[in-house]
Amino acid sequence: MKILLAPMAALAETAGPSSRVRLLAEGFREAGIEVATCAAEDVNYREIGGVRNFFLDVPMPMGLPEVIATRTFPVAQKLGVTARKTVTSFDQVLRFTGNLDYKYLKKSVESVRQAVQEFRPDAVYSEFNVSAMIAARKEGVPLYATVSYPTQHTFACDPSLAKGLNRLLGELELPEVESALQLFDWADRAFCPSIRELEPMEREDVCYVGTLKTVAKAVDGENGRGAAGKKKRNKVLVYMGNGTVSAKQMMQVVSRVFCGTGYEVYIASTYLPEGTTLNVHVAPRWDFDTLLDEAVLFINHGGQNSIMDGLIHGVPQIMVPGKVFERQYNAKSVMENKAGVSLSYKNFNAEKLSVIVEKVAHSKSNREYAAALGKKLVAGGGVKTMVDIIGAWHHYKSVT
Repeated sequence: MKILLAPMAALAETAGPSSRVRLLAEGFREAGIEVATCAAEDVNYREIGGVRNFFLDVPMPMGLPEVIATRTFPVAQKLGVTARKTVTSFDQVLRFTGNLDYKYLKKSVESVRQAVQEFRPDAVYSEFNVSAMIAARKEGVPLYATVSYPTQHTFACDPSLAKGLNRLLGELELPEVESALQLFDWADRAFCPSIRELEPMEREDVCYVGTLKTVAKAVDGENGRGAAGKKKRNKVLVYMGNGTVSAKQMMQVVSRVFCGTGYEVYIASTYLPEGTTLNVHVAPRWDFDTLLDEAVLFINHGGQNSIMDGLIHGVPQIMVPGKVFERQYNAKSVMENKAGVSLSYKNFNAEKLSVIVEKVAHSKSNREYAAALGKKLVAGGGVKTMVDIIGAWHHYKSVT
């Protein structure tokens, strides 16, 4: 069996799709499935050893000309201009990243179709890549897709942004949609890398697979032991990605709260100078899987990958989702499951954060609830469950 994986492309830092595709590629290969990717070599791209990557165009934010977008967008990100925009649906994310621009859709769909024609996969897997969904439908190849609760068109959508998309669908003689998010309904099977407690979708075709990461053993929330055994928990991890809170503000607040304390603080940011000040360490990225085993708290922007990472290691979280609807949902869900606290970006200051840190970091119940959710995420089976389902589906299709 052969499968083509296609993550959503973006000029902005959005590690979720690309990191999940890497995990999928590794899992499928271990199961003996031949894998190729069709991934744009954007800021999120990382080569996967031994896996061929077919060309995919990089979208320009808002469909701007490349010469303008590549020069102005990084500056706007660094200054926090892009983070201040309110995002109310995933359609808007697609539009902002350029994935709904007609010219981009036209050439990117063609790029995926060329990859399909050359690689001849038995299925295409879309990791929030709408171009891959369209290409699979046009080429008549089975389609699998990652889905989430807040990216459902029934949860939130913006039909006004579907004009360019429907223009292309009409040209390709495919059915028009009210919203780009209805493309997810085209999938032969949908997979949610979460659990029903966190994302209770009503779709019958959704399979919950928990975390995609291979975890030896979920953390025990009562005694704080991880897969590596008993460890002293004194670390605080911070990752805000492209959140509403700017990197500069985040650094100022975190430094005021933690500098000189007994916590070892690790901040992951590509927008801050790398270095260490007392007990606060900054780098573009850290090995969070290792550090979370020794963490007492995880401060993040409410992104799905961050949420999952914190829970499978049994770490309570303080989430600052800002103005992004998906992160707001994730933070609310974790809070309702008693595994953390959501903090408004308007209240992200040293005074408020200090109070919450002391409550959450030393809360036995928050830690136990986080660990309980983490165990359920691990029990979902991740990529192995997906491989079993896709393999069974492929066998069923081949004999019917």
